[in-house]
Amino acid sequence: MPKIIDILLEEHQNIEKLLLVLEHELQVFDRSERADYEILQTIIQYFQDYPASCHHPKEEMIFEKLKARDPAAAKRFGDVEGDHEIEAKRLRSFARAVDAVLADQEFLRENFHMAVHDFVDHQRHHLEKEERLLFPAAVKALRPEDWAEIDARLDDRKDPLFNSVVEEKFHDLQKTILRWEQETEESRVAMAQIQH
Repeated sequence: MPKIIDILLEEHQNIEKLLLVLEHELQVFDRSERADYEILQTIIQYFQDYPASCHHPKEEMIFEKLKARDPAAAKRFGDVEGDHEIEAKRLRSFARAVDAVLADQEFLRENFHMAVHDFVDHQRHHLEKEERLLFPAAVKALRPEDWAEIDARLDDRKDPLFNSVVEEKFHDLQKTILRWEQETEESRVAMAQIQH
C-alpha cells in the first residue's frame, strides 16, 4: 500500500473520532442540555484548517492521477473536488448555526440539529466512498512514478490535533477525545464482565 494511502486512511480514522464527538454533543443538545460550544468551535476550526489545506489536496492529487490512468474508475467515483466543496458548504452551515446559538439569535433547534447532522452524515458518506472507490482504484491504476510525484508534492505539515505536538488551540479537544475513548473502553470492559 502506498504511504500516502496509509496516511489518508489514518486521517480518516481521526476525522471519525471528531464525528463521534460531534454526535455526542448533538445528543447533549437534543436533550435540551448545553452542548460544549467551545469544543464545537474547535472542531469547526480544525476542519477549516487541516482537512481543507492538507488532507483534501492529497486526495485531489490522487484523483487527478487516476483520471489520467483510469478515466472509467475516476468517473465511477464522481468528482472529488465537488464533494470537498459540498463539505465546505456544510461546514459553513454548521459554523453559522453554532455562531447563531452563541449570539443568542433566534434559531430553531431543528435547524441546528440538521446543520450538525448533515455535516456528520456527509462526512461519513464521503470518507466511505473514498475508501471503497477512490483509494482501491488508485492503488490498482497508479504507477510507481505517479506515487513518487504525489509524494514529492505533498505538504509535510503534520496534523495539528492528532500529532505528537498538538497545537495549543486543539489541546482541550484532544483531551476530550482521549477521555471519551477511555470511557468507551471502560464501558466495553464493564459490559464484557456483565456478560460473563
